[in-house]
Amino acid sequence: MLDLVVNSREASLRAVHGALAAHPAVRDRERFLRDVLERVMLASVCIAPDIALPHARTDAVSRIVLAAARIAAPGVGFDGEHPHVRLVFLIGTPRAAVDAYLRLVARISRVMKAGDTLAHLLAAPDEKSFRAVLARAAAG
Repeated sequence: MLDLVVNSREASLRAVHGALAAHPAVRDRERFLRDVLERVMLASVCIAPDIALPHARTDAVSRIVLAAARIAAPGVGFDGEHPHVRLVFLIGTPRAAVDAYLRLVARISRVMKAGDTLAHLLAAPDEKSFRAVLARAAAG
């Protein structure tokens, strides 16, 4: 999802969840959303001033699922320290897939710190370009 127009953390999570909820690995879409919303209330899910990785370890998914969204400027507040989040990577993980989840988060973190990846993602004109930036950064 690119240039998502939302005015709150919850609205952004609901929108990204809506795009991911139809995925065949999502067994219980309502529970998945509830688990994500509960998790973001526990502690920050931000890995940088403008990047959030909301997630849930949940029985509502049968395998790891991931959706990405770019929020329209100026972004949305995820917490007091992150008032202008622009990129959201929503992750659903089965409870037993802790190692795979940790590897995924580490990889996303590395990719987002690589060179000008963030700037290129924020400037990507369309989904195809956005995905290409991520693919190049992940390969590099």
